[in-house]
Amino acid sequence: MIKKWLVTMSLSIFLLTGLSTSSFFLTGYLTQVIEEKNHTEQQLNFGISENNEAALFYAWKKSEKHSQNWQTLAKKLAKTKGEVAYLLAEFYLNKKPSTKQSSGKLEQAILWYQQAIRLNYFKASIALANLYFYQGDVLETQKLLARLNVMELPHNQLDDMAMAAIILTTKLAISEGDTAVVNSLLSKFLTVLQADAAGTLLLQKITRYQVQPSIDEASVDSKKSHAICPNSIQIFATNLLHLAQAERLVKSFESQPLNDLVCFSAVRYMPLPTLSCSSDKQNAILCDESKLHQVAESVSARYIAIMLPEGGANVHFGVLYFDAEDSVDIVEHEISHLLGFIDEYPLAKGHIKCLTNQQEVSALNIAVLQSRYKGERSLIRASILKQLAWAEQIKESTPILQIKDGSSQKNQYWQLGTPEKYDDEVGVFRSQTCDNNTAKERSYFTAFKPLSGRTKMQYDELSFPKQYIELLHKNFQKFLMPSFHYNIALAYYQQNNIAEANYWLEKAASWESNARRRKKVRQGDF
Repeated sequence: MIKKWLVTMSLSIFLLTGLSTSSFFLTGYLTQVIEEKNHTEQQLNFGISENNEAALFYAWKKSEKHSQNWQTLAKKLAKTKGEVAYLLAEFYLNKKPSTKQSSGKLEQAILWYQQAIRLNYFKASIALANLYFYQGDVLETQKLLARLNVMELPHNQLDDMAMAAIILTTKLAISEGDTAVVNSLLSKFLTVLQADAAGTLLLQKITRYQVQPSIDEASVDSKKSHAICPNSIQIFATNLLHLAQAERLVKSFESQPLNDLVCFSAVRYMPLPTLSCSSDKQNAILCDESKLHQVAESVSARYIAIMLPEGGANVHFGVLYFDAEDSVDIVEHEISHLLGFIDEYPLAKGHIKCLTNQQEVSALNIAVLQSRYKGERSLIRASILKQLAWAEQIKESTPILQIKDGSSQKNQYWQLGTPEKYDDEVGVFRSQTCDNNTAKERSYFTAFKPLSGRTKMQYDELSFPKQYIELLHKNFQKFLMPSFHYNIALAYYQQNNIAEANYWLEKAASWESNARRRKKVRQGDF
């Protein structure tokens, strides 16, 4: 009691006189009384003012969680306490973003995680590795996991953090397509994963998405799908996060207009290295499609859709490419290409659809035709209608030809196109599809569409008009893209492997119920 009284008196003198506490060596005693909770409020305040760690920690614990005082004290404590640095990082990571702080809060979280790691707080390494992983920063994730050296962990009696490291290492190997590492991890840690809730969930996903597929089971399913759903689509993704996203897209597609015209096989995993892909946000995804032969026998669907981490969405014959950020509207737009629709915005210069006027009907919503005609109007109209998939939707009273203004009677010709006063009807309206052609090319032939207004084929966010849905039902399978086997055949043909090309053309032809289309597929004429 005498010692405590003396110290209390001394502290009173220090506070009154402003003398340095180091002169009296009271730091140790302050720490002791605060940790034992035998301190006075005056002692606590003095300790806080002197940045005594025990005083700061006591005040921090008593502060309202995430309050301004909590944050201020945490930043002081985080210089020496790994747990506090970790909790500060978690605070910034989960903080509701404001317009000014939305990017800064993530940077702050990373900085405090790194501080906790410097203080050897193991939990922070796992948390930061997870953050990097879900940001798509593979290199930084690998660096942190390399320090943890997962493969050197014992195969049993692992704590929660070690389990988290094993699970993340497995997810990373899956996303990188390193199936050898996945197999090694599962071989060593299968028992402990099965005994852990998060580990069990991981194993269920590995089975569900066929990270280790059973080809025999998939082949049996293929026979059923081929007969029941001719417009079937198999979606592949390259990591567990994107596989779940693909499933959500399929679910969202149930409310889309095209839902009753296609069906989806269960979403499946494809290792990233299986396809040699060129993909970035600015350009359309492009892959070596000959490598699809590795999964072809286990695919039950007519078409393959591949979700990659990034890249421009597009359809190449029987393969649809899109990235993980694409919405269901974008995916539906791309699926419409598989079913026979063409874009109504300008295609790339030199696109095959805009090289010349069409010789036969080849799309539901676009006809590339001569712009000008001479002769008997009724005969010309009848000839043009044969070139339009939507001809039956055009009323007899709706004109599709106009006299070109300024033409002399001697050189009079008809300009293809429905007048503006009929904009609310189905007709023949100029489309932007071939606008990237030269002015001279456009003077000879132009792309035309059924409706004057904008549709989903011009802007993803818009809907499919009822006339387009009717066209699809009326022409079911007539303008479909060939099956994905056609892509494999084309890739082998470009590699001058004619025998393999012919083999896969036969596979593609087997999906066609129409003799004319079968012949077209076998000739490689799409």
